Amino acid sequence: DVYKRQNPILMLETLTALGLIAASFAATNFDNLALLVSWLLATEHSARQVLIGHLLGMTALLVIAIAFGAGAEQLPLEYVGFLGVIPILMGVRGLYVVARRPSDEAGEGGRIERRSAGALAIAATQVANGVDSILVLGPLLADSERGADLVMITGFSAMVLIWFGLARLLEARAARLRILERYGEWLAPVVLIAVGLYILDNTATDIIAGE
Repeated sequence: DVYKRQNPILMLETLTALGLIAASFAATNFDNLALLVSWLLATEHSARQVLIGHLLGMTALLVIAIAFGAGAEQLPLEYVGFLGVIPILMGVRGLYVVARRPSDEAGEGGRIERRSAGALAIAATQVANGVDSILVLGPLLADSERGADLVMITGFSAMVLIWFGLARLLEARAARLRILERYGEWLAPVVLIAVGLYILDNTATDIIAGE
């Protein structure tokens, strides 16, 4: 009976963890989606080369975020939740930047240019452009136990592949990416604030119980 009661709860908590990581990934990688499309549009290299660079770059970001989370876990439990302030500040800054942008510039972030780059250059660009991903994923990993960490790492890895697949779909439909970014520039900061509030609220009650 205890197992039957715990199983639906565990499933719900797992889905919650996956939802958090998917939302966080999307919120911090709208710009990387545009970069992927621009690299795919460039004729100097193949989709395979772009995929290799994308996987290398995102793997490096994941390793750094895991290291960040592991280091943050050394903090006393009552202080770990304050890491949620990081994505909250990022979200507030994002809303401020969008609100201050002149109306005639709205939506121009989705303008796609053809950019040529090798696999290593693509990876390096994604690492340099992924500080926000580290600052959001790191606190999420620090705020949860091993079971939740594994779920989030798995979810992050799945989102990396989904993001590349989405870039392939948008490769021939660059105008749709402009529409996504027009709304995404408002939605992404809101998601970051929500994730930060979750971290602040759930420090002492981790998503998935440890072994």
